[in-house]
Amino acid sequence: MVYAENWSQPSILELARSGNFQALNYWIDSLLRPEGIYARVEPEKAGCVQILVEFQREFAADTTLLGSTLREGLVKFICHQLWRLNSPAVEGVRIHARLAGEPDLLWKQSVRIVTPANRRRRRYRSLLVVDWVKFKTYRSLLLVGSALASFILGCWVSYHEALALRFVSPVSPYQQAAVMSGPPPKRPDAVQAALEVVPVVQKKQVANPYDPTVTLMFGGNVNLLDALGASAGKDYHWAFANMDEYRQADVAMVNLENPLTRSTLGAGKKQLNFKADPESVKVLTAGGVDLVNLANNHAMDYEEPGLVETINTLNNAGIEHLGAGRDIKEARRPDIIEVKGQRIAYLGYYDADLHAADSGKAGTNPRRNNRVAEDIRALRGQVDWIIVNYHWGVELADYPGDWQIDLARFTIDQGADLVVGHHPHVLQGAEIYKGRPIVYSLGNFIFGGNARSDYDTAVLKVSLKDRNMKVEFLPVEVKKFQPSVVKGAAGSRILKHVEQISSIFDRPMGAQVILDAPINPGSSPKTPNSPLMPGAAKSGTSGPGPGSPDSDGESNLPAPGQPKPTLILPPLPSAPKGPDNSSFFQNGTGPAIESSPPPSQDLPPRIYRTQPQNPSREADPFTKEPFIKEPFISPPSPSQGGVPSPQSYLPPTRDLSFKVALKEQPTTMPNRIVPDRRSDRSLRRLALPPIAGSIG
Repeated sequence: MVYAENWSQPSILELARSGNFQALNYWIDSLLRPEGIYARVEPEKAGCVQILVEFQREFAADTTLLGSTLREGLVKFICHQLWRLNSPAVEGVRIHARLAGEPDLLWKQSVRIVTPANRRRRRYRSLLVVDWVKFKTYRSLLLVGSALASFILGCWVSYHEALALRFVSPVSPYQQAAVMSGPPPKRPDAVQAALEVVPVVQKKQVANPYDPTVTLMFGGNVNLLDALGASAGKDYHWAFANMDEYRQADVAMVNLENPLTRSTLGAGKKQLNFKADPESVKVLTAGGVDLVNLANNHAMDYEEPGLVETINTLNNAGIEHLGAGRDIKEARRPDIIEVKGQRIAYLGYYDADLHAADSGKAGTNPRRNNRVAEDIRALRGQVDWIIVNYHWGVELADYPGDWQIDLARFTIDQGADLVVGHHPHVLQGAEIYKGRPIVYSLGNFIFGGNARSDYDTAVLKVSLKDRNMKVEFLPVEVKKFQPSVVKGAAGSRILKHVEQISSIFDRPMGAQVILDAPINPGSSPKTPNSPLMPGAAKSGTSGPGPGSPDSDGESNLPAPGQPKPTLILPPLPSAPKGPDNSSFFQNGTGPAIESSPPPSQDLPPRIYRTQPQNPSREADPFTKEPFIKEPFISPPSPSQGGVPSPQSYLPPTRDLSFKVALKEQPTTMPNRIVPDRRSDRSLRRLALPPIAGSIG
């Protein structure tokens, strides 16, 4: 006896395309199940299918995620998959959504789907109608046998032939790919923030209005002091002359490290008081700067009059600002900018209570974790992207402290899409945490208050397209305080340095990375209630250090917690390139089982937010031994002698208030400080490198 197996067993997609609802149910469910959604497909009537989707119970608390945002994305995703299936048996879909185990529906929606296959089917039906009409007419002609019947026959047949040709009129590929649904609702012109309603700034003037990609630029510390004026004179275009990347960006941002004021109030109370003439704002406008961060340690150098004059100067120049204000409401107010349909929220915090704004008191926006959580959660359902700026850390340190890493990751857990840091005056590393980028320090950009005029740095470029975020470092060389993006060996050297200082993290961020954004990362872990401050005692570490006072009993240290799972649906592929849309699969055939659509052709591979970074356990911090245990350090003793470092600031007078002696470098290479992966932090403490120069 000879047994022969069937040589051509149909695949799941072929069965689903032929109208097998069991195969169609398996295919749709296999696409949605990895995202925590279960689907059941049933036939409803001829040409229409009914799909019941059930969400996991973890999404029950987030009504915004289960509302209009998720509904629109999920409906588009299912309809696009059915369009790709190209089945002549599917002409429409009715989608019902509910929580698993709940009898009540959250929402339902019916959509008509136009595919090449059912378009040809309708054309065939119309031709059958024409043939049937011709047959009836011919039979009537034979029965009547009159000239009038012949005339009527000619008019009738011509009408139906023209009607049939209308069904095969050429249409564009985008019209073929369109899923017939209602227009999206108009977004409001204001956003409800944590303390107030904030208007949305509509940015219409962009360099490339027809490019759908939104480009954001982030630079480090900018100081428009006398040293810059000595090089540029009154040429306000000189500083950014070689930075076309800033003028071409849709939204460009820097950290402004000096008030723009003529005030003298408060001068001499600090060792270093920075200010620039209000006319210097033309340097920023000429460079294409749209937004500045004022949440830093120099915003209040000339007290409230200096800050108010700075804010008025920026407003008159058309430059947005955040992180400081006349009271806590203005200091805490986010900037909401909408450009090319993308709505972006910017937040800025200074990690100290020094000169903190309060009710009726001008100052900076202090970082307190429960406030950070409240600000992000208030904005999350109303904007597309949330970017948080922190002015933090230790000057001239190559690596962030453990408390900074905890704070940055806590910020991402609350729903932020990007964390950008500044203040250390040097570049620090960057990492990817839960699919979101964290850049700990961008270093100095154009810093006229520095004795050193030539140095290497980098700026951060972020590109937003659909639901994708592209993040890349642009290497920059600064010569005589004038920056320019460099390529070749110089650019490779700077990017190599960024790669080296980022390698300490569990998942370092490279020079360029593509990230897939969530539909609405509205995870809402509870605000930590621990009274500890940054640098507070952990297991095996010392207690809080100086410069870290508690304020109003508010928490400043995130507690570990499991964030709620975030739904990520695969992005829709690009519109078809040609009229032949019978198949989106390679070689015109579909695989037996397909779990996700093909990636977009014009973007590198993505890193998904829900992709497990360490399947076996939680991702460990980059080191078990903290490099920095306290957020601030004390200045060196006045008794120390020596010469100023090239990294030191220019003093307001020729006489320095203190000097720091440089240690002689040994002839042999000293042992480097490397991250310690041991679990016991109490075995030893790592010393900080010597601080060179005067600290600003």
